[in-house]
Amino acid sequence: MTPTLHELADWLRAEFGEAQPLKRDGPPEVRKLALALEPADLPPEVDADALFLHRSLRVGEGWPGLGVLGVHDGFDLALTTGPNHRLARALGWRDVQAVVWKSELKGITATPPQQSWDELRAALHTELGGEDTSWPPADTSGPLRVALMNAMNPGVIEHVADGGVRVYLTGQLRPSASAAAHARGMGMIALGHRRSEDWGLRRLAAELRAAFPDLQTHVYGPTD
Repeated sequence: MTPTLHELADWLRAEFGEAQPLKRDGPPEVRKLALALEPADLPPEVDADALFLHRSLRVGEGWPGLGVLGVHDGFDLALTTGPNHRLARALGWRDVQAVVWKSELKGITATPPQQSWDELRAALHTELGGEDTSWPPADTSGPLRVALMNAMNPGVIEHVADGGVRVYLTGQLRPSASAAAHARGMGMIALGHRRSEDWGLRRLAAELRAAFPDLQTHVYGPTD
């Protein structure tokens, strides 16, 4: 059956904890859903019944007649860097543990199946399409326990290092924390904020198609 706009909103609410995922009403049935991170990534005209926007605040009166769905905080938490269990499963990570810092969930630690630094980076590049910057851990022998985090500061680096993490994965490199990482001999991979969001958007589209087999999706980026 073709999903309704409200069924899609209910699914997003249940999956990502968004209180009000329906940002603008539209056609009751949604056969075609266009997904983008923000309105600027969409063309002036879209062949769809509704839009999903990660950052929906600037949609305004654009794309009249289309319903608008949006998830911000829950998308960041579950589909980018941080406690992204979907990415951990896609990469085959084992022994996944939550990282709580100052009473907030900041990410996960895990053991990847790769045995070397080069293999780890290759697997991440294959899944995400590249990286912004990286450096290897001081000691590349033995299991490479990793942390996938949505924060980077000296305190949280010390926290995960004490838990055995040897490679820190995040969206953007914070120079103020680089010295702390080097001091602990920790490797670093800045996956890229936009790159990790693009992965999350593609993953979301795939999950929506799995949940609603009659739904057609199209993911838009800056070049579409």
